[in-house]
Amino acid sequence: MASFASRAVCLLLISLALCQAVAGQATPAEQIVQAFKEITTLSDDLRIETQKINLVTAPLFGPKVGPGFNAIITRVGQAGTMLQSPNMKALGDADAKTVVVALTTFVEVHQALLNVLIGKHGVLTLIPYFEPIRQALVSLEATVDSFAFYLIALIPTEKPDANQQFGSLGVTVKDAISTYEQPL
Repeated sequence: MASFASRAVCLLLISLALCQAVAGQATPAEQIVQAFKEITTLSDDLRIETQKINLVTAPLFGPKVGPGFNAIITRVGQAGTMLQSPNMKALGDADAKTVVVALTTFVEVHQALLNVLIGKHGVLTLIPYFEPIRQALVSLEATVDSFAFYLIALIPTEKPDANQQFGSLGVTVKDAISTYEQPL
């Protein structure tokens, strides 16, 4: 009887561990929202650093802009790879709406970053960080376009809203690229 009881306890513990492991896995929608949160945080952190740039602080904060964008580009690329996973299937309407809320927040924060960057153009062209920023913006545009393609395929019920958000972001990215194509 003790043997049966110890087996039962062991099976119960294994079952609980398996349930915990399954319960601990994030749903595809949660994974996408988490990726947006991480990218949004990177964008907002870079916005804060970029706002600090002036003629005096440019040598200190200017060199952080290009690598900051590269970190965002890397994370967007990783999220794009995640979206291409065979485990990712089209999301239901409720999950798609949740993803679009996260997308909208990301777009707002990222546009704020880009607008600050556009505003700092004059100062950043006076120092040697101009070209790395321009290159990062061009790379960002390509990476976000690819990410948008895969994301929109996963949220068909929210395609119009997602297209609107990515379109709005695209306009701001193009403005930033255009601004940084030419020095003062």
